[in-house]
Amino acid sequence: MADLFWQDKMLIWRFSRGDPQALRQIYTRYRVDLVTLATGLLYDRSQAEDVVHEVFVRLVQRRDRLGITSNLRAYLLRAVANAARNANRAGRRRDPGRADLAAAVLRVAPSPEMRAMQAEQCERLPAALQQLPYEQREVILLRHYAGLRFKAIAKSQGTSVSAVQGRYRYGLEKLRSLLGGAP
Repeated sequence: MADLFWQDKMLIWRFSRGDPQALRQIYTRYRVDLVTLATGLLYDRSQAEDVVHEVFVRLVQRRDRLGITSNLRAYLLRAVANAARNANRAGRRRDPGRADLAAAVLRVAPSPEMRAMQAEQCERLPAALQQLPYEQREVILLRHYAGLRFKAIAKSQGTSVSAVQGRYRYGLEKLRSLLGGAP
């Protein structure tokens, strides 16, 4: 893990000095994670890919003034979550009835709790996630999929840690209720 940290630091350094190969390596390394998160937030694979590309365009535009203080993956995941939130607010969200919805959302839920669910519950998970308010779904996906801490999610959402914890708790309670588990 430490090796990946230093590889990312070197990629950021090379990228900030104009090395196009570094950008290509960053994109290749994190594209799947970023598109998966965006798909889980927007329920539209095409729009998710657009959001990820927008994030990389902004990354290139800000290349000379990058201030990445956390690890690169976390930085990119927060940027994608912010871009997905903006897309959602702008009303660019499309119909969630896409064929790839179940596969996309199930890839987004790798936590031990989610893996332990029964097969029937896993099949119902995408529909249950869709019924959550956007803010709750975003916190749950950022916490479980991206592995972000509540403090980082709060900073990303521009809210307090306690508000993020509340969204997380209420979202999990609603998921349990929707999936027929104990409230």
